[in-house]
Amino acid sequence: MIIDRYISRSIVRGTAGTLFVFAALFIFIDFVRQLEHIGTKDFGMMDAAAFVLLGLPKKLYELAPSIILLGGLISMGSMASNSELVVMRSSGITVSRIVRSVLQTGLMLAILVGLVGEFVVPNATSMAKSLRAAAMDDRVLVGGEHGLWARDGNRYFNVKMVMPDMQLDYLSIYELDGNRQLKRASTARRAYFEDGRWILKQVEHSEFTERGIKTTQSSEEEWPRLIKTDLFEVLKLEPEDMSAFSLKQYSDYLEENQLDTAVYLLAFWVKVFTPLACLVMLLIAMPLVFTATPRAGGVGQRVIVGLLLGVLFFVFNRAINHLGVVYGVMPVLSASIPLLTVTFITIYLIRRIR
Repeated sequence: MIIDRYISRSIVRGTAGTLFVFAALFIFIDFVRQLEHIGTKDFGMMDAAAFVLLGLPKKLYELAPSIILLGGLISMGSMASNSELVVMRSSGITVSRIVRSVLQTGLMLAILVGLVGEFVVPNATSMAKSLRAAAMDDRVLVGGEHGLWARDGNRYFNVKMVMPDMQLDYLSIYELDGNRQLKRASTARRAYFEDGRWILKQVEHSEFTERGIKTTQSSEEEWPRLIKTDLFEVLKLEPEDMSAFSLKQYSDYLEENQLDTAVYLLAFWVKVFTPLACLVMLLIAMPLVFTATPRAGGVGQRVIVGLLLGVLFFVFNRAINHLGVVYGVMPVLSASIPLLTVTFITIYLIRRIR
């Protein structure tokens, strides 16, 4: 329907404009922060720019509900100021019909946010950390989609992913002899640092000798020395950097080993509910727009209201999340309480629109 396309275009334009402003602000601030590191080892201007751009998706994703709220307020507020919403209602289009159009657009934006959080943010964040470490630390050789390559003497390591708590997934170790010839190649499904030593799981060794290749396997090995942990400290992914799929897998692994899963399950449920929060935050703009008079305020006032609401939701959400971890509340509850609170408030305010 024409009205659906018109409202959708208006909201998308408003959200895109808001996204551009936030992106430009984050790029400027983060680039200024990196200026003091330019010149350290091989970390140059282009490395700083790449690091900032790769870190941008995470920041925008975390503020996605607030950005969509602000975009909705600006776009729908502009329609209200131009009396377009009054004309729509005068022509027989009900509030519920307009809300339905907004919901359709919000659902599209929510799906997009979910895809960014699941696929773009983890990969971009990992690449950013690897790139910066490779430029500032001689031990790091390559980072990116093929994992991290690092060196320690005559040992070369490839790690597909550095998980929290100093855990390495899909580790490969290549050892050279004095003539720089490969003498042994080892692989491990998982490695973690515990009590000053490395524990490797599902290990396979291939030793290269003049007689041929000898292969051995073991379910677990203890290595007193593998690689210095300070290298992985700057590369490890925090829970909020991981995809929902990875968080669920890692939580299951911790549960199998009777370890605390609260932080990672909370991050998982936050990932699940973030797209829904975007949808609800867009809807909360509706009662604010409909209850204002056509000429009341301007873009500046709507921007201030949107920023205040966005900040309040962000702080409220983070506070409830952290309090849930401290007091042992079920992660699904501490992640959903802020969303449910805003949803009930939004439904109540929309039902009061006349």
